[in-house]
Amino acid sequence: MGKRGPKRVDMRMLDLWDSEFHKAFQSLRNGSVTPLLPRALSKAQIRGFITELKRMTPEHYWLTTRRLSVEMGNPVNLSRPPRQVDRWWAQEERDNEIRSLEQQLSLRDIEAQGRRRKIWDVLIKADTYAAVRKACGRWARLPDVRRTGTTTFPEYALQNAAQFLSMKTNKRFPRSTSRDDARIDYLARGMAGVLAGRSAMTGIERLRNMKHGPGGPLWITREGDYVLPANQQYCGCWRCKKANWNNVATLSQAGYENGLQRFIELAATTRVPKDWSTSKRL
Repeated sequence: MGKRGPKRVDMRMLDLWDSEFHKAFQSLRNGSVTPLLPRALSKAQIRGFITELKRMTPEHYWLTTRRLSVEMGNPVNLSRPPRQVDRWWAQEERDNEIRSLEQQLSLRDIEAQGRRRKIWDVLIKADTYAAVRKACGRWARLPDVRRTGTTTFPEYALQNAAQFLSMKTNKRFPRSTSRDDARIDYLARGMAGVLAGRSAMTGIERLRNMKHGPGGPLWITREGDYVLPANQQYCGCWRCKKANWNNVATLSQAGYENGLQRFIELAATTRVPKDWSTSKRL
């Protein structure tokens, strides 16, 4: 006989699917996981920036961002090697910025923003299986979704339509028109529960109530064989990783909006120490 009582929830699996569905839902609503950059750039400039960004390793991007931060008057230790969380952030930010720039090259993609939003609106308002099927079908046929192979997300939502619909009938489901971000959080957590082999509500409650401090299920105390000092330990969930980098991300975005050219110029003169590149990556 198996052990009695509630089954243990794999919080790492929940966190992984929460992150993936959050990006998928946000991309559906916005057409990109980051805001579009100003349109003042020429197509030639955008193509050049994309080429340079694709050449950058996470370490290179991270160090360039820190150099930009120094130029903006913020004291930063440029000799400190990046940690795993730093590499994770750098890779996410670099990839998101590449997608934003690529989107600017296609007027059709920009004009499609309204159509994407309509699909999202239908999905969150769906109250029948037929409505979910219609929204997921249109979602799966979006050119960028097909191109990037992310059709699995509308497929997962449709395959679990009963739980998807049940989430939205729960009293906790955010219904105010001003709480669209909260709806993305709620549905992403619920779908994470489903994909982790539990119920949608289990996913929502476990992730909402998860402890993010010392002793939490995703608290990082070591990286490889190296035990982190107490003041460098952190919660490894994707939401905390993003939150911990809010200031740097804000500086990075400000740098891009005020002069992407300067970031690329800094990147050209940024030299990543060899021992950083051979360090363990995410």
